[in-house]
Amino acid sequence: MSGWRSTKEVIKLFNHIGSFFTEASFWIWRMMQLNWLWLSHILLGAVVLGMFPATVAMFAITRKWLQGGLDRPLFREYHRYYRQNFWKVNGLGWIYLATGAFLAFDLYLVTQINGMIALLSSMLLIVMSLIYLFSFFYLFSYYVHFNQTFKNYLIQPFILTLLSFKQNLLIAIGLTLVGYLIYQIPGLILFTLGVMPSYWVMKVSLNRFRELQEQSESIIGGTS
Repeated sequence: MSGWRSTKEVIKLFNHIGSFFTEASFWIWRMMQLNWLWLSHILLGAVVLGMFPATVAMFAITRKWLQGGLDRPLFREYHRYYRQNFWKVNGLGWIYLATGAFLAFDLYLVTQINGMIALLSSMLLIVMSLIYLFSFFYLFSYYVHFNQTFKNYLIQPFILTLLSFKQNLLIAIGLTLVGYLIYQIPGLILFTLGVMPSYWVMKVSLNRFRELQEQSESIIGGTS
């Protein structure tokens, strides 16, 4: 009797292991497909016009995954979101890039000057650059989660950054670990370069959106 019980436990263990590897393989394949879609759609837009809509479409898919929508047709959903948001997202993305270029140019000019005022100005610009950087990350997750005006898409990620110190820290730690992993294993670039950071930023953002909505619906706005 004890031998039969042991056999059943071994079979159960192997079933659990098999299920784990099946699920892991499914997730790896799914993430590889999404990363390839991201890279191919960047090229489809000749890089300059493809970068932002491809990234937003990737965030839209990772959002659906995190909300349980794992069975949706990946290519059709991705390409639809890419096509429908192409020009709007390019407008937002290039405004953000222009803002970043302006900050970088200001920081360069300040570093060419000596004195206390230059030092204080440099510190201020560094803080502003960090706020800008995290706002850029939030832009994509905010865009796919909320239905807002063009103006709000520009402003709200900055407000979200100022309200989310803990989440900023989590995003920084997660992206640093992903960057270190890819640096150590360059072969991962083709498979995880975009999807791993987007999944992590979207996961942290979703948790923060829920917290803020529980505190006050008026802070962010209505969900899509």
